Amino acid sequence: MNIQPSVIVWTVICFVLLMLILKNLLFKPVLEVLDKRQEKIASAKKKLRDIERIKAENERNLAEEKARAEAKSIAEAKEKVQQIQSGGKKEIENAHRKCLSDIEEYRSGIKGEYDNIVYSVAPKMETAAAIFAKNIISNRI
Repeated sequence: MNIQPSVIVWTVICFVLLMLILKNLLFKPVLEVLDKRQEKIASAKKKLRDIERIKAENERNLAEEKARAEAKSIAEAKEKVQQIQSGGKKEIENAHRKCLSDIEEYRSGIKGEYDNIVYSVAPKMETAAAIFAKNIISNRI
């Protein structure tokens, strides 16, 4: 086995030509596909971060809106309770006044009846007392 310079030269020339052909036909398209894939991955990661940021903002806004709505409904409920309480107090006061006026009316009616009874019975009391005394004395009771 001896070294043949022509084979070495042709081998090197073929190797360089093969490398140039592979570079243009294989490596460039494969590298372009890999670069595009890497760009898509980076773009997807960026979109994911943006979506997560928007989601966090929406959740924060939702929590704030929910807190505002709860505070508003609590305030409205307190206002309604106060209205109901004030209306109830007014009704109680009106009922109390009516009861007092009814009591006064009944008292005056009772006083009038008492006076009528006393005036109608007073003249007959002497006779009733005399009959009662007589019955006591005669032991009829």
